[in-house]
Formats: sequence, structure tokens, C-alpha cells
Amino acid sequence: MSFSEPLPNRLRDVLAVGLFLVLAGYVGFSGFRLALLLWQRFG
Repeated sequence: MSFSEPLPNRLRDVLAVGLFLVLAGYVGFSGFRLALLLWQRFG
């Protein structure tokens, strides 16, 4: 890890990755919960 690049650019990359992980986790959790609900209803 090199700290030669400026901080705002690195901070923007970290925020972008964090936001992507939060969105991916939320979508995956919502899909899993919906699938579980449908499986309990029709199972």
C-alpha cells in the first residue's frame, strides 16, 4: 500500500467500495428474506 496518491482520491475509492458492499449486502439479504418468506408460504 503506497500513500503517494492524494487522500481525497483514496477516500473516494474507499467510500465507493463501501457503498457497493452495503448495497450488495442489502440486495442479497432482501432477496434471501423474500425467498424464505415465499418458501414458508408455499412449502
